Amino acid sequence: MTNQENVTSPRQSPGPNPGDDYRAGQRSITQRGSKSRFDILREKKVKSARGRPYIFGGIGVLVALMAVIGYAFWNEFVAPPRALAIRVGDVEYSRGDVVDLIRFNQRLSEEIGVPFQLGNSVFEALQTIQEAELSFQLAPQYGVSVSTEEVDERIEFILGFALSPDDRESAEFQVNIEETKRQFLNRVGLPESVWREFLKKILFQERLREVVGDFIPRIQPQVHVYQVMLSSNDAQVVALIERELNSGTNIEEVVLEFSEDFEAPRTRGDLGWMPQAIVTPQIDRLLFGLDADGNRILPLRKPATPRLDEQTGLWSVIIVDEFQEAVEVSPEALELLKDSVMTVFLNEQRKTIDLYLDLDSEIANWVNKQVRLNSIAPTAGPAQQDPLQGLLPAGASITGAPATAVPTPRGIPGISAPAK
Repeated sequence: MTNQENVTSPRQSPGPNPGDDYRAGQRSITQRGSKSRFDILREKKVKSARGRPYIFGGIGVLVALMAVIGYAFWNEFVAPPRALAIRVGDVEYSRGDVVDLIRFNQRLSEEIGVPFQLGNSVFEALQTIQEAELSFQLAPQYGVSVSTEEVDERIEFILGFALSPDDRESAEFQVNIEETKRQFLNRVGLPESVWREFLKKILFQERLREVVGDFIPRIQPQVHVYQVMLSSNDAQVVALIERELNSGTNIEEVVLEFSEDFEAPRTRGDLGWMPQAIVTPQIDRLLFGLDADGNRILPLRKPATPRLDEQTGLWSVIIVDEFQEAVEVSPEALELLKDSVMTVFLNEQRKTIDLYLDLDSEIANWVNKQVRLNSIAPTAGPAQQDPLQGLLPAGASITGAPATAVPTPRGIPGISAPAK
């Protein structure tokens, strides 16, 4: 009986504990310990909230760093080239345009083997752009025009193709000029449209200069000037020169005896006949000025006080040999007079047009830096000595073959038009 009951009635285990179901469920939804999923999520949320300020702070620092880098990049590379440098009426030029002009002059100078003097090129470039644009805007009032063909001819001249009209029509010439132009543009690093526009305005300026120059009298009072160059400011030598002149010695013989200029045997110190307004106002007063009694400030055949010529390091002694009330102006002096008259004309016109020009040491340094980055070593050539030894403005001369002088770019040969 007992065995049967054991067979028919299985052994019953003790009754379940009421808390067993909770613990079983707890074990089924936890990974460790006795924390529920909700507890873990709540802890993660608390930890996330604690770390969020650090994340936001890191993002803020990164954004600030990127902003600083972006501002520095903009301030160094983007903003300066776009900054306004010149305004003539409604036309504006940026600092980048100034760099382009100097770079053009630089490459042109290097192409023809003339050392490029950076020096005052920033100021000269600003003045060049302003004067060319001002001339371009004023030219139509005076019936001045420039054709596309004339711009092409100037480009050909700059690139060294000074040929007859018949030669220009040949296929070989066209191929050569296009290839030379392509190579030059690659070296300059400027689009053709940029320097074509610049040259066009230079041509307008030249034409306007000729119109203004037509009003210059061809017969004017002039002085015949000689110059003795000395290695030092020696009052005794000057006194000897004066004594020789007072004794009636020919002035060219005096020059040959005392001048230490190596060109003296060839030039005899003769600077030619000079009208007013082709030298500085100070020299003009010395050559033409009268004192309160109506006497010449510098008497005829009397040596002037020596002036140091910074270009040669020699001391210049000016002597006026003659004065005439009516002498025909030489072609070379006429070109200088045109420059002078054109400067006066543009200065008067500046009063009637809204102009803006911005230049300080910081801007100049930035522009010069950009130019140097594009510079190549120029080939130095023998410098030609100016016969006036600093009496004339920079780049000016009243000797040599006449040419159509271009007020810009100053001191850079090659842009001036060939003599007609």
